[in-house]
Amino acid sequence: MLAPCSRPLAASLLLSLLALAGCDVAITRIDSRHDFGPRDAGPGIDGGPGADAPGALDGGASDGGGADGGCTPALPTPPAAWVPIDTGGPAGESGSACLTRVGSRTDDRLPEDQHYELTTFGGGTDTQPVACGGPVADGTWYYAANRQRFTCGQRVRLVTPARDRCVIVEVADLGPNSCVEEAGGAPIWDVSPLASSELLGLTSVGYSDHEAVLGAPVGNTNALGPCTPPAGASGLLAGFVGGPCTSDADCAYTGGQCLTEAEGFPGGHCTLDCTTGSCPDRAGSFAYTGCAALGAMAGCAARCDYTLFPDGCRAGYGCETVPHPTQPTLPARRVCLPLACL
Repeated sequence: MLAPCSRPLAASLLLSLLALAGCDVAITRIDSRHDFGPRDAGPGIDGGPGADAPGALDGGASDGGGADGGCTPALPTPPAAWVPIDTGGPAGESGSACLTRVGSRTDDRLPEDQHYELTTFGGGTDTQPVACGGPVADGTWYYAANRQRFTCGQRVRLVTPARDRCVIVEVADLGPNSCVEEAGGAPIWDVSPLASSELLGLTSVGYSDHEAVLGAPVGNTNALGPCTPPAGASGLLAGFVGGPCTSDADCAYTGGQCLTEAEGFPGGHCTLDCTTGSCPDRAGSFAYTGCAALGAMAGCAARCDYTLFPDGCRAGYGCETVPHPTQPTLPARRVCLPLACL
């Protein structure tokens, strides 16, 4: 494992002091940027004691309101633990040595609980091209890395653990390197200083600062930049896929269909037949969607989204990993399904 060095001072003085202290200060470029970056000394945002712990599950004592009107929902399947790749380096290995040994290796596995840590790249004199092409990483727009986990151009909602700060970023680059995520012990969102400032009040963050965030994909019609924090918001998912309903009229989109509480969907569930098509996404406080088996139909469901809900789904629903109902060669997806009754 690496010996982390947090570096909040001005660059010239910083490098001299760290060198005297024995820290690894070599600036190493990998995946088109500095992966082992410093943070600044600005004030942070305290999520408070109510912040959600990674992987936390709320058992939910409330009635699920299923077809029998009085069953208690079972717990959803817990998210699998995310463990960083062991790159096989010696204890105490420096960041530059790991990068030299491993090369441009990255990890494309998604954490099921959508918990990440935040780092920054680009801005000031650190202007660099990005793997997806287009605008450079110069700190003037809301870009992010993680091309190995998401496609170029994918927009993602990042929120604080307390869900009181929110920003939309666009995937534009590859990385961070596996050495960095191994050293930090967590998957990482490497983002523009603008995004970090919006979330944390910090314009420079390194892997050893362990600044936690939650991240989930959103529809690409969402505007980049600050978004409405989901904490305390009412009516999340209302009128769209995965939202509550009592009739088809409550599902305000073309082809909307309501699966009712009497059919086993607590509070009703807006869906759309996806036998021959894909599921839509919408700007705002909505979850990304995916096709899943909903009773006897292949229907659209909300994907699990911990940026919106502490358990990833609205009340009465739990996260499950399921195959595509009509195209089994596609990757499985984590969607919100009615909780079974005990």
